[in-house]
Formats: sequence, C-alpha cells, structure tokens
Amino acid sequence: MFNFSKDNVEQTTDRLAQQSDQAIEDIAAQVKTTANDLLEAVQDTADTTQDKAKELIRTLKTNIDRLTNEESASSIASKISSGAHRVKDHVQEEFSETYNSLKDRTADTVHDHPLGTVLVAAGVGLLLGYLLGNKRRD
Repeated sequence: MFNFSKDNVEQTTDRLAQQSDQAIEDIAAQVKTTANDLLEAVQDTADTTQDKAKELIRTLKTNIDRLTNEESASSIASKISSGAHRVKDHVQEEFSETYNSLKDRTADTVHDHPLGTVLVAAGVGLLLGYLLGNKRRD
C-alpha cells in the first residue's frame, strides 16, 4: 500500500522542498511587485496631490491679492482656512484609497498563498532575530 523505501522518501522530500522553495519565491516576487506597485501609487498620489496643492496655493495667492483690496482680514482668513481644509481632505482621501488598495492586495496574496506567506514571515523573523541577537552579544 505505501512505499517507504529510502529512495522514495528522499524523492518525495526533495520534491516537497522544491515546491516549497518555488512557493516562497513566488510569494516573494508577489510581495516585491506589490511593494513596487504601492511605491508607484504613493509617488503618483504624492505628485498629483502636490500639483493640486500648488494650483490651490496659486489660486489662494491670487485670491489673497484680490481680496486684500476688497475684503476684511477675517473674511480672507476664513477663505484661506477653507482652502487649506480642502487640501487636507483631498490628501487624506488619496492616501486612504491607496492604503485600502494595498491592504486588499496584501490580504488577497496571503489568502491565495497561506503556507508561503507563513514561511516568508518566519524567514524574515529568523533573519531579524539573528541580526538583533548578534548586536546584543557585542
């Protein structure tokens, strides 16, 4: 029924080790891709937000120049505050969307490859433990 010969066990062990190594490599590649995608998304969001903020600042400066001749200081302060709140809200919204997207993609990767994810996490933990352990002994 079962073949427990030494060669058969070694072949099975080698095959499982190769499959585990491949799963770890696949997950590591997916994590790297996800990290690169996140970095690009954050950079794009930062660039877009920066452009919008610069445009809003130009608009605010124009409005300040126009308003200083027409309106009271409290009215100007109110309009500036309103513009600043819009910028803050936009930045929070963009980063929230990016964070949620990354969180969903990470959850999908963990769900699709749970064993590989655990192996990668264990490897990272061992590496950090080794590195931190060596510093404490010095």
